[in-house]
Amino acid sequence: MLFYFEVKTSISIKMKFVLALVFLAVGISATFIPERRLSIGLSDERLITGQIEKAIEDASQAIKDAGLDPMHIQKESSSYALPVPVLFNYEALVEDILSTGLSNIKTHRVNYSVITSRLTLDIELPLIHFSVANAKANGVLFSNDLDFAASGKIDIVSIRVEVVVRVNVGVISGISIRSINVDFKLGDINSDVNLVVMGKDYSDDVNDFVGKFVPDTIKAHNKEINELLEIVLKDVIEANLP
Repeated sequence: MLFYFEVKTSISIKMKFVLALVFLAVGISATFIPERRLSIGLSDERLITGQIEKAIEDASQAIKDAGLDPMHIQKESSSYALPVPVLFNYEALVEDILSTGLSNIKTHRVNYSVITSRLTLDIELPLIHFSVANAKANGVLFSNDLDFAASGKIDIVSIRVEVVVRVNVGVISGISIRSINVDFKLGDINSDVNLVVMGKDYSDDVNDFVGKFVPDTIKAHNKEINELLEIVLKDVIEANLP
């Protein structure tokens, strides 16, 4: 299932990327407030939020520089056969694979308050688009003919993460995490995929799974997902605090 793999991989990558931004933001905040009392002026708060915004911009540019947004594969083909091809061989072709939106990180809010020792981060990926004009493969496995063909598009609408990190700041004890609250939201997934495997049309099954089951499952387990992200974030941040 080529498209299922792409969506699953993309969501995994996006989640890791969002988490990386949060870790970086907290790390930058910590750099400016150790060994200081809560009398830090507003200019320092602006400096902290400015550094976080700059880090987000740099991350966006790094994605573009890596060729991941936009990513366009005009045509690729591959083939392979064992010395005894009746055991295994295949030929595959993909045309016009397109991915956009990975670097379009919209910052709704970045704020650090010295008085409350609270960092607030709210970022969103408004639209991630995947499409392929043609993907097909055929082969043989132990004398059995295999073939599949796929085309279509998938749009992931609005991946948004809001994070509030509260810290304790002590002259001697340094910085410690008091609490972390995460609110992960997935808007929707629109799937328009055509998939035929061994002459059987699985398009409706794929579109139902990607466009309905996946977002419905994420929304139904939103509380548990947020709780898991909070645990992971707290462990990683504490492991990197001075």
